[in-house]
Amino acid sequence: MNKFFVLSLMYLALACAEKAQKSEFKSSIVATEENEEQLKQSLSSVEKEEQERLKNRSEVQFDRIVHDYGNIVADADYKTVFEFQNTGKKPLLVFDVKTSCGCTVPMWNKNPILPGAKDNIEVTFHPKENQIGLEEKTVTVMTNTDPGITVLQIKANVSARKKS
Repeated sequence: MNKFFVLSLMYLALACAEKAQKSEFKSSIVATEENEEQLKQSLSSVEKEEQERLKNRSEVQFDRIVHDYGNIVADADYKTVFEFQNTGKKPLLVFDVKTSCGCTVPMWNKNPILPGAKDNIEVTFHPKENQIGLEEKTVTVMTNTDPGITVLQIKANVSARKKS
């Protein structure tokens, strides 16, 4: 019991000392006309770089973000194709395409897509017998755009396969 009491007091003392240290912190930077002008020049330079980067970036436009398969039966393959176009000024790179479930498999072109060119991502959905009812899965596309991620979605109302 004594050890617990002593440890509690030590912890309390350390916590108070840390709080006192934090309140004593003061900035060592003093604003002057000289460093304000340097800051403005630096910000101007960063703005120009960002505008140039945005002007020359890749952009992607998908034909749709959501695909609804409607009413389907479990244990069968269902395919859809998400088409997209590089609407930017640089080649579009699709780095990776990840799905939220092993029952969904994407296929895509790993080569750069030139400005103005179109391509697609084929998605195969194979619901299993234990995936009955409304199913919603995501397909996350990672590219060299800003933002670098586009999330596509597939939906289906899955019913059990009739036993014969």
